[in-house]
Amino acid sequence: MAMRRDEYFERLLEVIEELKIEAEDKPIIVEGKRDVESLEKLGVEGTFIVIAKTPIYLIADELIRKGIKEVILLTDFDRRGRMLAKAIVEEFRYRGIKVNTKIRQEIFIYTNSGIRDIESLFSYVNKRSLF
Repeated sequence: MAMRRDEYFERLLEVIEELKIEAEDKPIIVEGKRDVESLEKLGVEGTFIVIAKTPIYLIADELIRKGIKEVILLTDFDRRGRMLAKAIVEEFRYRGIKVNTKIRQEIFIYTNSGIRDIESLFSYVNKRSLF
């Protein structure tokens, strides 16, 4: 049975709540500053790692140096974001860093493929919220 639109939205809000909890002790990897702004407007607080043009292996080096064992991956849903996600998962797992991809997948599912990037998440939620 297919989920109704409002059920999808409720699940999305639950995923965002889960993200807030997970972000208390795990850094979030995003592509750009606007992604950070979108997440902060949704009440997500934590450490954000903005990849921009930094090589992935350098980010892994830094995480290992800081003793970080797990990250939350929130790259965009376009082709570049998917390729980046794949490369990060491969590199980080090879280096012993656990990558949470579940939240990213669930955001994509429960926005019903309605957004292309993380920076659009706040406006997506905001438009559909009752408050």
